[in-house]
This record gives sequence, structure tokens and C-alpha cells, in this order.
Amino acid sequence: MKNLLVNIYRCIVGGEVGFIGEGNEQWYYFLSLVMNLMLLWWLKPEIALMFTVLSVIHYVTVFVYGYFMLDSENVIFSYIYFGIHIILLILAIVTSFKWTVITAVITVVSILLAPDCTGNNIFLRVPNVTNSLPLIFNTIIFVAFVVLDFMLPIELWIKILIIVGALIIHPVIDWFEGECVIISDVTSDAIGNIMESWDL
Repeated sequence: MKNLLVNIYRCIVGGEVGFIGEGNEQWYYFLSLVMNLMLLWWLKPEIALMFTVLSVIHYVTVFVYGYFMLDSENVIFSYIYFGIHIILLILAIVTSFKWTVITAVITVVSILLAPDCTGNNIFLRVPNVTNSLPLIFNTIIFVAFVVLDFMLPIELWIKILIIVGALIIHPVIDWFEGECVIISDVTSDAIGNIMESWDL
């Protein structure tokens, strides 16, 4: 019975190393972007649409690069990736420097807290695949997401729909993480390609 309850719990907050064993980084990153947008639509609706568009473009480019172009020998894709993101960053700063910083802080902290494929994060530095310590971090970010969701001034059914949508999309994001759609891998690969093209 205990194992059944623990497995149900894992299905809600995510397994220690994700649903397919590749870690939780992209899930944490996705949730951090969503939570930031929730805050914006609640506290700063006049700039929320702009940040939503920028976030969607950003996430799509991470997906396209990671899924289709990662490790491509054509360095032009890396330049395009960074070119797009420099433009997105400039537009975000022009729209609101404060919220650009807030977004960056939320996403960076989330990535650092995300257990990787060995169950480690910034605080856990020994193999943790065999214990449940990473579940604590999965619980923290999921609870933060749920609490923020229920604080939004929207209808209850919409709040529930948002949570159900997150539960459905979580294993999908984890699957794509196994296909190299990971923000850190995508960015480091693009940097490495550009540096290599400069013979650095």
C-alpha cells in the first residue's frame, strides 16, 4: 500500500529523476516560466502579453534547437539561436527591466533546484537515485505552482484546469528532455559551437 501511495505521489510531483530518468531540469524550467507569467498576468497585466509572446518564442526556439539541431555541424544554427535570444532579451528589458530580472532569477533558481539524472541538484551532491530526497524539491516547486495558481483572481474551474494541464504535460516535457530538449544542454551546445568557430 505504501509503495502504491508513493508511486501515485511520484505521478503528481514527478519522479526523483523525472518520468524517464533524464532529470527534471526542463520541467522546472517550464514551470518557472509559467509561474512568472502567472505573476505577470496577476500583478502587471499591461506587460503580460508581451512577456507571454517572448516566453513562447523563447521556449519554441529551445525546443526546435534541442530536438532538431543539437550537435549540428552547421554553426549557423547556433548563431541564429543566440541572435533570436538577444533580440528577445532586448525586447524584454525595454518592456520592463525589473520583470526581466525577476524572470531570470526565478528561472535560474528553478534550474539549480532541479534534480538531474542522478538525483543531484545544487544542494544534493551525492547519488540520490535510490532515495526520495529529490522528491522534496519536486514537491516544493509543484506546491509553489499550485499555491500561485489558487491565488490568481480567476474562476475555480480554470485554476483546476491549469493544474490538470500541468500534470498531463509533465511526462511529455520529460520525454522531450530525453530527446535533448534541455535549456542548459541547448545553450552550452550553442556556445560551444560558436567558440569552436572562433577557434577559442
